[in-house]
Amino acid sequence: MIFLEFAAVFATVAAVTGLLIHQAMVQFLEYQFYRSNAWNFSLDSRLDRLKIDTRIQIYDLNLTNWQRFYIFRPVMIATVSFLLIAMIWAIFS
Repeated sequence: MIFLEFAAVFATVAAVTGLLIHQAMVQFLEYQFYRSNAWNFSLDSRLDRLKIDTRIQIYDLNLTNWQRFYIFRPVMIATVSFLLIAMIWAIFS
């Protein structure tokens, strides 16, 4: 039973870490994209667009490119970072 608990905790920490790395990487790639295009936010980098099954319903946040770049993704990275730190702290405390 302890093995299942360890596996669940490890899988959860790995998933949250993967999400954090992915969002940080996309933010960095968008930074390079907009910097190379003279910070023209009318262009869309298309880095966050998923090619997924059409049966899945996606909730569109209706964010502009600069809102996604300056507000949404940094807040998401900070929130996921806090969650990961809290999870690791809870494991070792």
